[in-house]
Parts: sequence; C-alpha cells; structure tokens
Amino acid sequence: MDSNRANELDQEAVRTLELLRAQELVSVAELRAIGVPQPAQALYALQLAGWPVRRSGNRWRLAADDEQPPPRPAPTPRVRII
Repeated sequence: MDSNRANELDQEAVRTLELLRAQELVSVAELRAIGVPQPAQALYALQLAGWPVRRSGNRWRLAADDEQPPPRPAPTPRVRII
C-alpha cells in the first residue's frame, strides 16, 4: 500500500481498497457484505486520496495509475428563445 495515500484513509476505505486489490470488479453489495456501512463514502475517500477508482457499470474497479479517465460528453448547447 502506498504510504502517502494510505495515511489519509479511514478503516472503511482501507477495507474497500483491500477488496479492490483482491478482486477485479467490486459491487456496492459486496462492500456492504464485508462490513463497509457506507460504500459510496469509502469510494469517494479513495478518490480524494488519489487512488484511480473507476466505475464500470454498477461495479467499481481499481484502474492503472497511467490509465486516462474516460472523456466527458460535450455539454448540450443552450438556446435562448427571444
């Protein structure tokens, strides 16, 4: 575990990180099953600490450090009616 990023994590985020490293894809239900009461907050804490967590459908995965995030869709144009 990277010591710089691990210092900022609480116990739920550490459990989430361990499961993400053990399995390729993890669902929110699996996180709750291992005792993480608020999986969304644990995943958000990992993202804030710099871990490259990516959503893939309804599951989450730990991406490679050099993997680029998916591009954001272009915003819809706003039209003003006069």
